[in-house]
Amino acid sequence: MSTQASHSNQTLYQRLGGETKLKIIVDDVLDKNASNPMIAYYFEKIDMDRLKLLVFEFFSMGIGGPHSYSGRDMRTAHTGLNITDEEWDSGTEDTIWALDKNGVDPSTRDEVIAILETMRGDIVGV
Repeated sequence: MSTQASHSNQTLYQRLGGETKLKIIVDDVLDKNASNPMIAYYFEKIDMDRLKLLVFEFFSMGIGGPHSYSGRDMRTAHTGLNITDEEWDSGTEDTIWALDKNGVDPSTRDEVIAILETMRGDIVGV
C-alpha cells in the first residue's frame, strides 16, 4: 500500500497525531491567541485550562477523534463578542503558525483551516 493510500484512510484526528499532538496544537493556538495584540483581550478573563479542554473536545469530535464536546454551540458561545473578520483572520494566522510549528503537512493544515472557515458565520459578528 502506498503512503498516499494509507494517508487517505486515516481520519484528520489521526493525521494530526491523535490526542497527545492535538492537545499540544490546541495549547499552542490558544497561547498564541492570548498573546496576539489584536485578539488577546478576548482571553483576559477566560479560564484558559477550561477553554483548552473545550477546544480540544470540539476539534477531536469534529475530526474523527473519540472525544465528546461538553461546551455550548459556537454561535451561543460567541454571541455578543462582536468578533470581526479581521480578528478572525488574525486568529486563523495563529492557527496556521501552531500547525506549522508542530510539523503538520501543508495539505492537512489546509484541511484544518478549511474546516475552521466553515464556522466563521457562527463566530464572526454574532
